[in-house]
Amino acid sequence: MTSIICFTSDFGSGDTWVGMCHAVIYRSCPQARVVDLAHDIAPFDIRKAAVVASSGVWQLPDAIHLAVVDPGVGGGRRDLIIVTRGGAMLVGPDNGVLVPATWRSGGIAEAYSIVPEHLDFRAPLATFHARDILAPAAAILACGVQASVIGEPLDLASLAGPPFALYTADGDALTAEVIDIDRFGSFRVAIPAEEAVQRFPIGDRIEVAVGHALIEAPFGRTFSDVARGEPVALVDSSGWLTLAVHMGSAAERYGVEPGAVARCRRTGAQVG
Repeated sequence: MTSIICFTSDFGSGDTWVGMCHAVIYRSCPQARVVDLAHDIAPFDIRKAAVVASSGVWQLPDAIHLAVVDPGVGGGRRDLIIVTRGGAMLVGPDNGVLVPATWRSGGIAEAYSIVPEHLDFRAPLATFHARDILAPAAAILACGVQASVIGEPLDLASLAGPPFALYTADGDALTAEVIDIDRFGSFRVAIPAEEAVQRFPIGDRIEVAVGHALIEAPFGRTFSDVARGEPVALVDSSGWLTLAVHMGSAAERYGVEPGAVARCRRTGAQVG
Protein backbone atom coordinates (compact mmCIF):
# COMPACT_ATOMS: atom_id res chain seq x y z
CA MET A 1 0.00 0.00 0.00
CA THR A 2 1.35 3.39 -0.95
CA SER A 3 2.00 5.95 1.77
CA ILE A 4 2.20 8.91 -0.65
CA ILE A 5 -0.69 11.39 -0.46
CA CYS A 6 -0.84 13.99 -3.23
CA PHE A 7 -2.65 17.07 -1.88
CA THR A 8 -4.36 19.72 -4.03
CA SER A 9 -6.42 22.64 -2.69
CA ASP A 10 -7.33 26.30 -3.02
CA PHE A 11 -6.11 26.99 0.54
CA GLY A 12 -3.05 29.07 -0.36
CA SER A 13 -0.14 29.42 2.04
CA GLY A 14 -1.19 32.40 4.15
CA ASP A 15 -3.31 30.59 6.70
CA THR A 16 -3.17 27.44 8.82
CA TRP A 17 -5.31 25.22 6.57
CA VAL A 18 -2.63 23.29 4.66
CA GLY A 19 -0.45 22.83 7.72
CA MET A 20 -3.32 21.53 9.83
CA CYS A 21 -4.22 18.97 7.17
CA HIS A 22 -0.60 17.80 7.15
CA ALA A 23 -0.69 17.53 10.94
CA VAL A 24 -3.79 15.36 11.11
CA ILE A 25 -2.45 13.12 8.36
CA TYR A 26 0.78 12.54 10.26
CA ARG A 27 -1.09 11.99 13.51
CA SER A 28 -3.28 9.32 11.90
CA CYS A 29 -0.54 7.74 9.78
CA PRO A 30 3.00 8.77 10.80
CA GLN A 31 4.57 6.92 7.86
CA ALA A 32 2.55 8.86 5.29
CA ARG A 33 4.36 11.26 2.95
CA VAL A 34 2.41 14.28 1.73
CA VAL A 35 3.25 15.77 -1.66
CA ASP A 36 1.73 19.22 -2.17
CA LEU A 37 0.74 19.39 -5.83
CA ALA A 38 -0.85 22.86 -5.72
CA HIS A 39 -2.45 25.12 -3.12
CA ASP A 40 -2.53 28.41 -5.04
CA ILE A 41 -5.56 27.45 -7.12
CA ALA A 42 -7.98 30.36 -7.31
CA PRO A 43 -10.67 30.14 -4.61
CA PHE A 44 -13.60 27.91 -5.59
CA ASP A 45 -12.03 26.95 -8.97
CA ILE A 46 -13.18 23.33 -9.18
CA ARG A 47 -12.13 23.09 -12.83
CA LYS A 48 -8.49 23.96 -12.12
CA ALA A 49 -8.34 21.61 -9.15
CA ALA A 50 -9.75 18.81 -11.30
CA VAL A 51 -7.06 19.43 -13.91
CA VAL A 52 -4.31 19.36 -11.28
CA ALA A 53 -5.66 16.20 -9.65
CA SER A 54 -6.03 14.45 -13.01
CA SER A 55 -2.44 15.37 -13.88
CA GLY A 56 -1.35 13.99 -10.52
CA VAL A 57 -3.10 10.67 -11.13
CA TRP A 58 -1.61 10.45 -14.63
CA GLN A 59 1.92 10.95 -13.28
CA LEU A 60 1.54 9.18 -9.90
CA PRO A 61 -1.14 6.53 -10.40
CA ASP A 62 -0.22 4.56 -7.29
CA ALA A 63 -0.57 7.49 -4.87
CA ILE A 64 -3.61 8.52 -2.85
CA HIS A 65 -4.95 11.80 -4.24
CA LEU A 66 -6.59 14.30 -1.88
CA ALA A 67 -8.27 17.18 -3.73
CA VAL A 68 -10.13 19.87 -1.79
CA VAL A 69 -11.78 22.80 -3.54
CA ASP A 70 -15.04 22.81 -1.72
CA PRO A 71 -17.44 25.76 -2.05
CA GLY A 72 -20.26 23.62 -0.61
CA VAL A 73 -18.44 22.50 2.53
CA GLY A 74 -20.83 21.63 5.34
CA GLY A 75 -23.85 22.15 3.11
CA GLY A 76 -24.96 18.60 2.55
CA ARG A 77 -22.65 17.41 -0.25
CA ARG A 78 -20.90 14.13 0.54
CA ASP A 79 -17.25 13.44 1.35
CA LEU A 80 -15.98 10.77 -1.02
CA ILE A 81 -13.47 8.03 -1.49
CA ILE A 82 -13.34 6.85 -5.09
CA VAL A 83 -11.43 3.74 -6.14
CA THR A 84 -10.65 3.59 -9.85
CA ARG A 85 -10.43 0.54 -12.08
CA GLY A 86 -6.73 1.28 -12.38
CA GLY A 87 -6.33 1.09 -8.60
CA ALA A 88 -5.95 4.79 -7.75
CA MET A 89 -7.68 6.11 -4.63
CA LEU A 90 -9.15 9.60 -4.64
CA VAL A 91 -10.47 11.58 -1.66
CA GLY A 92 -12.47 14.80 -1.87
CA PRO A 93 -15.91 16.40 -1.88
CA ASP A 94 -18.72 15.19 -4.11
CA ASN A 95 -18.71 18.21 -6.41
CA GLY A 96 -17.09 16.72 -9.50
CA VAL A 97 -13.51 17.67 -8.63
CA LEU A 98 -12.40 14.02 -8.56
CA VAL A 99 -14.13 12.80 -11.72
CA PRO A 100 -11.58 13.83 -14.39
CA ALA A 101 -8.87 12.07 -12.38
CA THR A 102 -10.84 8.84 -12.70
CA TRP A 103 -10.68 9.13 -16.50
CA ARG A 104 -6.89 8.86 -16.26
CA SER A 105 -7.11 5.60 -14.30
CA GLY A 106 -9.67 3.43 -16.06
CA GLY A 107 -12.85 4.99 -14.70
CA ILE A 108 -14.67 4.51 -11.41
CA ALA A 109 -14.77 1.04 -9.87
CA GLU A 110 -16.24 1.92 -6.46
CA ALA A 111 -17.31 5.04 -4.58
CA TYR A 112 -17.92 5.51 -0.86
CA SER A 113 -19.43 8.22 1.29
CA ILE A 114 -17.08 8.73 4.25
CA VAL A 115 -18.72 8.17 7.64
CA PRO A 116 -17.17 10.68 10.08
CA GLU A 117 -17.86 8.43 13.06
CA HIS A 118 -15.57 5.82 11.50
CA LEU A 119 -12.61 8.18 11.66
CA ASP A 120 -10.33 8.47 14.66
CA PHE A 121 -10.77 12.23 15.09
CA ARG A 122 -13.16 14.73 16.63
CA ALA A 123 -16.60 15.58 15.27
CA PRO A 124 -16.21 17.60 12.06
CA LEU A 125 -16.36 21.36 11.97
CA ALA A 126 -18.89 22.40 9.33
CA THR A 127 -16.45 24.74 7.62
CA PHE A 128 -13.36 22.51 7.63
CA HIS A 129 -14.10 19.01 6.36
CA ALA A 130 -10.61 18.98 4.80
CA ARG A 131 -9.05 18.80 8.26
CA ASP A 132 -11.70 16.79 10.05
CA ILE A 133 -12.87 14.23 7.45
CA LEU A 134 -10.96 14.24 4.16
CA ALA A 135 -7.36 14.42 5.41
CA PRO A 136 -7.93 11.77 8.12
CA ALA A 137 -9.59 9.52 5.54
CA ALA A 138 -6.62 9.87 3.18
CA ALA A 139 -4.28 9.06 6.07
CA ILE A 140 -6.22 5.95 7.05
CA LEU A 141 -6.07 4.74 3.43
CA ALA A 142 -2.33 5.42 3.40
CA CYS A 143 -2.00 3.12 6.42
CA GLY A 144 -3.61 0.27 4.50
CA VAL A 145 -7.24 0.40 5.66
CA GLN A 146 -9.81 -0.45 2.99
CA ALA A 147 -12.20 2.28 1.84
CA SER A 148 -15.18 0.11 2.76
CA VAL A 149 -14.17 0.29 6.43
CA ILE A 150 -14.63 4.06 6.67
CA GLY A 151 -17.29 4.63 4.03
CA GLU A 152 -20.66 3.46 2.79
CA PRO A 153 -20.94 2.33 -0.83
CA LEU A 154 -22.63 4.70 -3.28
CA ASP A 155 -24.53 4.30 -6.51
CA LEU A 156 -22.08 5.66 -9.09
CA ALA A 157 -24.92 7.35 -10.95
CA SER A 158 -25.52 9.55 -7.89
CA LEU A 159 -22.11 11.25 -8.04
CA ALA A 160 -21.87 14.90 -9.06
CA GLY A 161 -20.74 15.43 -12.64
CA PRO A 162 -17.32 16.76 -13.69
CA PRO A 163 -16.53 20.47 -14.21
CA PHE A 164 -15.67 19.74 -17.86
CA ALA A 165 -16.30 16.98 -20.38
CA LEU A 166 -13.94 14.83 -22.41
CA TYR A 167 -13.56 15.47 -26.15
CA THR A 168 -16.07 14.39 -28.74
CA ALA A 169 -15.19 13.03 -32.19
CA ASP A 170 -16.71 14.52 -35.34
CA GLY A 171 -15.36 12.90 -38.46
CA ASP A 172 -11.65 13.66 -38.65
CA ALA A 173 -11.84 16.30 -35.89
CA LEU A 174 -11.88 16.23 -32.10
CA THR A 175 -13.81 18.94 -30.29
CA ALA A 176 -12.79 19.65 -26.71
CA GLU A 177 -12.97 22.32 -24.04
CA VAL A 178 -9.99 24.40 -23.04
CA ILE A 179 -9.60 23.21 -19.46
CA ASP A 180 -6.53 25.04 -18.23
CA ILE A 181 -3.91 27.68 -18.93
CA ASP A 182 -0.57 27.12 -17.24
CA ARG A 183 1.68 29.86 -15.89
CA PHE A 184 3.57 30.04 -19.19
CA GLY A 185 0.38 30.69 -21.17
CA SER A 186 0.11 27.26 -22.77
CA PHE A 187 -3.47 26.06 -22.97
CA ARG A 188 -4.62 22.50 -22.40
CA VAL A 189 -7.67 20.89 -23.96
CA ALA A 190 -9.65 17.88 -22.78
CA ILE A 191 -7.99 15.40 -25.13
CA PRO A 192 -5.92 12.92 -23.12
CA ALA A 193 -2.43 11.91 -24.14
CA GLU A 194 -3.45 8.46 -25.32
CA GLU A 195 -5.94 9.85 -27.83
CA ALA A 196 -3.69 12.72 -28.91
CA VAL A 197 -0.72 10.53 -29.85
CA GLN A 198 -3.00 8.12 -31.69
CA ARG A 199 -4.65 10.86 -33.73
CA PHE A 200 -1.68 13.13 -34.33
CA PRO A 201 1.63 11.53 -35.39
CA ILE A 202 4.77 13.35 -34.33
CA GLY A 203 5.85 15.71 -37.11
CA ASP A 204 2.44 16.12 -38.72
CA ARG A 205 0.65 19.42 -38.56
CA ILE A 206 -2.64 19.97 -36.80
CA GLU A 207 -5.18 22.74 -37.09
CA VAL A 208 -6.84 24.12 -33.97
CA ALA A 209 -9.85 26.39 -34.30
CA VAL A 210 -10.61 28.17 -31.03
CA GLY A 211 -12.63 31.37 -30.66
CA HIS A 212 -11.69 33.68 -33.52
CA ALA A 213 -8.28 32.04 -33.99
CA LEU A 214 -7.25 29.38 -36.45
CA ILE A 215 -3.90 27.94 -35.38
CA GLU A 216 -1.80 25.59 -37.48
CA ALA A 217 1.11 23.99 -35.69
CA PRO A 218 3.26 20.87 -35.80
CA PHE A 219 2.59 18.12 -33.32
CA GLY A 220 5.91 17.87 -31.53
CA ARG A 221 7.65 16.28 -28.60
CA THR A 222 8.77 19.46 -26.87
CA PHE A 223 8.54 23.25 -27.02
CA SER A 224 11.85 23.75 -28.81
CA ASP A 225 10.74 21.64 -31.77
CA VAL A 226 9.77 25.02 -33.25
CA ALA A 227 11.58 28.35 -33.47
CA ARG A 228 11.14 30.92 -30.73
CA GLY A 229 7.76 32.61 -31.05
CA GLU A 230 6.21 29.78 -33.09
CA PRO A 231 3.27 27.61 -31.97
CA VAL A 232 3.55 23.90 -31.27
CA ALA A 233 1.06 21.23 -30.21
CA LEU A 234 2.22 18.51 -27.84
CA VAL A 235 1.37 16.43 -24.80
CA ASP A 236 2.86 18.17 -21.78
CA SER A 237 3.46 16.85 -18.27
CA SER A 238 -0.25 17.18 -17.46
CA GLY A 239 -1.10 14.40 -19.90
CA TRP A 240 -3.45 16.59 -21.94
CA LEU A 241 -3.09 17.91 -25.49
CA THR A 242 -1.49 21.33 -25.13
CA LEU A 243 -1.01 24.30 -27.45
CA ALA A 244 2.08 26.35 -26.65
CA VAL A 245 4.21 29.11 -28.12
CA HIS A 246 7.94 28.57 -27.72
CA MET A 247 9.14 31.21 -25.25
CA GLY A 248 5.75 32.95 -25.40
CA SER A 249 2.12 32.77 -24.29
CA ALA A 250 -0.32 30.97 -26.58
CA ALA A 251 -3.27 32.10 -24.47
CA GLU A 252 -2.35 35.78 -24.84
CA ARG A 253 -1.50 35.55 -28.52
CA TYR A 254 -4.73 33.83 -29.49
CA GLY A 255 -7.06 35.27 -26.84
CA VAL A 256 -7.91 31.92 -25.29
CA GLU A 257 -9.51 31.40 -21.88
CA PRO A 258 -10.65 28.28 -19.97
CA GLY A 259 -14.07 27.17 -21.15
CA ALA A 260 -13.43 28.00 -24.80
CA VAL A 261 -14.14 25.24 -27.31
CA ALA A 262 -11.30 24.01 -29.53
CA ARG A 263 -11.72 21.95 -32.69
CA CYS A 264 -8.57 19.99 -33.52
CA ARG A 265 -7.82 18.06 -36.69
CA ARG A 266 -4.81 16.67 -38.45
CA THR A 267 -3.99 18.38 -41.73
CA GLY A 268 -1.67 15.58 -42.76
CA ALA A 269 1.16 17.81 -44.02
CA GLN A 270 4.56 16.62 -42.90
CA VAL A 271 7.04 19.08 -41.36
CA GLY A 272 10.32 19.34 -43.21
